[in-house]
Amino acid sequence: MTGPAHRFPDAARLAVDYLRPLLPGVHVGTAVPRPRLPEMVLLRRIGGSQRNALVDDARLDVQVWAGSDARATELAEEARAHLAAIGRHRSEVRQVDVSTGPTLIPDAPADVPRALMTITLSVRGAAVPT
Repeated sequence: MTGPAHRFPDAARLAVDYLRPLLPGVHVGTAVPRPRLPEMVLLRRIGGSQRNALVDDARLDVQVWAGSDARATELAEEARAHLAAIGRHRSEVRQVDVSTGPTLIPDAPADVPRALMTITLSVRGAAVPT
């Protein structure tokens, strides 16, 4: 007999909602706003897989734009530190793994300073009522 089906939270939205109040004055979201803002942190799911019936390992791309390489790196490091602690504040998050970054990769063709990193949020699902 199999267990109940589970529905997993949107890991990118969960991370955005957590980070937004922690990075005041910086746009934190899942899409580039129009008009484009000078400082932004965008989180998007780029993959990952369901580890088992209860846990989904959501791989997130984190892109950070700022006015200088130093500021982009500073914001990325701040976001990384906050995301490392998300499990203490959001019960759905069981584990955080920083796979890469922050790495400076200018946003071409305008050569805007940008730092990239990849994190995995292991999130626990909720049983779907039957």
